[in-house]
Amino acid sequence: MIALPPYDAVIFDCDGVLADTDDAWGLAERLLCERHGVPWSVELRHRTHGMSIPASVGLFAELMADRPPLDQLVEEFLAIAEPIVSDGVRPLPGAVDLVHGLAERMPVAVASNTPRVILDSVLVALGLAAPLSAIVSADEVAQPKPAPDIYLEAADRLGVAPSAALVFEDSPSGAAAAVAAGCLVLGVAAVGRPPLAGVLSTVPDLRHAGTLVLTPL
Repeated sequence: MIALPPYDAVIFDCDGVLADTDDAWGLAERLLCERHGVPWSVELRHRTHGMSIPASVGLFAELMADRPPLDQLVEEFLAIAEPIVSDGVRPLPGAVDLVHGLAERMPVAVASNTPRVILDSVLVALGLAAPLSAIVSADEVAQPKPAPDIYLEAADRLGVAPSAALVFEDSPSGAAAAVAAGCLVLGVAAVGRPPLAGVLSTVPDLRHAGTLVLTPL
């Protein structure tokens, strides 16, 4: 077990860290692609892991023969994704207990590339909205992950320096964003995906993370 540096707040990514939404997002992406004649594959899904909605949809648009305007495609994708993701969300192992346990000790935030309208419904469905001190989504900052903006904004809202914030991330773009912001970063393992650069360590899920961060008061 590693010894973590001191920290004064914790920031969680949402999808793949707190919420088991990978299949739901994958279904929404597949449905969008099928509407526009783009062949679907697991490899394509892996390429969008952790990307913002405009970036993911832009990747699909490059494969479309008709190439609709990006803003139109984003609107179409969100209409597909919102009911699928919101209705099918489940907490990942250890997520609920860890968030509530940490929120009793220090400020806790969520910082996600998911648009706010979907992020809020996911957090409510998980029962995690109430204990959070801040929620930051991609549509509230100038640039989404892998830019550091989301984590800089989350740390600011929590009233701590980024270097005093411990971040949980599962995607390369998310880890890159947190590292660029100057945060401490723990990776959460994503099966079949590459290791995360710049993280202090990687845990299989948030049940294992509890042994690192929920030390006795």
